[in-house]
Amino acid sequence: MKKQIQVIIVLFLSSTGSLFCQPQPVKADIKSDSFRLDANFYPSGVDSLRPAVILLQGFPGNNSSPLGLAEKLNSAGLNVLAFNYQGSFASEGEFSFDNSISNVKAAYDFLTDPGNITVYKIDTSMIVVCGYSFGGAVALESGMYWPEIRNMIAIANADNSVSLRKTLTDPEFRKKYTDMIATGFAPSGPLRGDLKTQFEYYTEHVDRYDLVLNAGLLAGKKVFFIVGFRDSTSPIEVNTLPLYRKLVGINPDIVTITGFETDHSFRNVRNELAESIVHWIFSLK
Repeated sequence: MKKQIQVIIVLFLSSTGSLFCQPQPVKADIKSDSFRLDANFYPSGVDSLRPAVILLQGFPGNNSSPLGLAEKLNSAGLNVLAFNYQGSFASEGEFSFDNSISNVKAAYDFLTDPGNITVYKIDTSMIVVCGYSFGGAVALESGMYWPEIRNMIAIANADNSVSLRKTLTDPEFRKKYTDMIATGFAPSGPLRGDLKTQFEYYTEHVDRYDLVLNAGLLAGKKVFFIVGFRDSTSPIEVNTLPLYRKLVGINPDIVTITGFETDHSFRNVRNELAESIVHWIFSLK
């Protein structure tokens, strides 16, 4: 109850404007495999250690923050780091699923740098990776493949293995799927990379992206799923519930789920979405 009251007070102070002065975001100096990421860090502005959230974009994302969450979470007194994946928008390098997973580790390293911990008052015991759609899959995969990542939030998460497996048996679906992905790449989209080579790699290594198959790698970690009941882009029956149930079978204490009457955009519930994230983060301790 005490933690819930603390969250409500922080949210109230941020909404008044006159009592809670929020600092402006600063450019974060982050390199992933020598490629500079375009990243913004939103300091909590609170003179005590505060949790930090790494926000992950959907596909292909935008050049601000997914679902406008950076500003909302920051106004609740959280440190927030938002960036564009390698090879997207102003970030250097080439985009790929695996590069995106590596980018999360680079972001984590920024937050755990001793200098940044001191300057920005980062509570490194409460670093949360929060991803939307494609970013939800990346958040979960980062927890699977990086031991340091202990807390994950997946909003309307994808499971890329589902579509990849279908492309192997359904030529018509394969064309539609690859055409859809291609729209995110240059010259029409903000992503850069060799899509043909990447797709061949993805289908050859599809098990790597199978969230249910690799669920055991999340044992002992904390996962919060947020779903839209009207989401036809990332149906919960396909992308979320199989993994949720697998994790419940491993250990029900590691997983939580909540849902909203909304579609994939969460447009009508974004304040409630942010509040649910804040409440979960402050419940970690």
